[in-house]
Amino acid sequence: MDIQILNPSDIDQLKWNSCVHYATHPSFSGYTWFLNAYSKDWIGLVEGEYETVMPLFVQRDWLGREVYNQPYHIAPTGPFSIHVMSRPRLLGFLKAMPARVKNALLPWEGQIGLAGFRHHQVERDLLHLYAGYSELEKAFTWKEGAPFLEWNMIQVQPERMVDFWKENASWYRQKDQDYHRYLRIMYQAMHRGLGFMTGLGREPDRLEAAAFFIATGGVLYRLVSAAVPGNDGLTANRAMIDLLIQTHAGRPLMLDLNKDPLAASFGATRLQYTLVSN
Repeated sequence: MDIQILNPSDIDQLKWNSCVHYATHPSFSGYTWFLNAYSKDWIGLVEGEYETVMPLFVQRDWLGREVYNQPYHIAPTGPFSIHVMSRPRLLGFLKAMPARVKNALLPWEGQIGLAGFRHHQVERDLLHLYAGYSELEKAFTWKEGAPFLEWNMIQVQPERMVDFWKENASWYRQKDQDYHRYLRIMYQAMHRGLGFMTGLGREPDRLEAAAFFIATGGVLYRLVSAAVPGNDGLTANRAMIDLLIQTHAGRPLMLDLNKDPLAASFGATRLQYTLVSN
């Protein structure tokens, strides 16, 4: 299997993006516009004439060494291929990855079992929206006895979305860095007609929950979301997901709630992806 490791400047972007678009598992996270918005420091593994492609981001570990990583808090960016992703092809890509791969998230279930690689499972929650809302609503375990509340839809711009997220999201080391990443990704996705924001609150301009979604490959993916602390935020987040489902029910879409604790109460299916490292 002929697999090259290329820098972005050496990649034929048209061929790369065409491979992602026609892949059996297409995703926004494979397109070069997303990769460049997330970080300029990435490399691409390319099979043949761009039959299969796989990005890896370059980072530095605590010793200053280059390590290679896929951001598993975003979306799977495992190999994208115009072929059926057979086990030999998948293993061929894993073997071709450079040394010191910190994380590579593969969008297929099951163990890889490749000697020299560590692996564990990462859980994600998907909700099929194919049925009508009245049918989907039967699986909403949270709705029994829930009080009816009036909500206001609030227009949200990217800057307000990330400010709200930064103010209310849990602390972690990359918050400032991801603030700018999210802004770049949002504007890129909106420019291409793939992304949209939603926000709501019980008062006309008091934002209590907000989220940004990207739709590609039949998946409606929640890139970033936040809610005010406490029961008010929990109730607002639940109402926001409910409204989104009402809006998109009956369409050939899957909603990826990105590990939201509320996912099970909406009847989402929990899937496990394989995260490998060497």
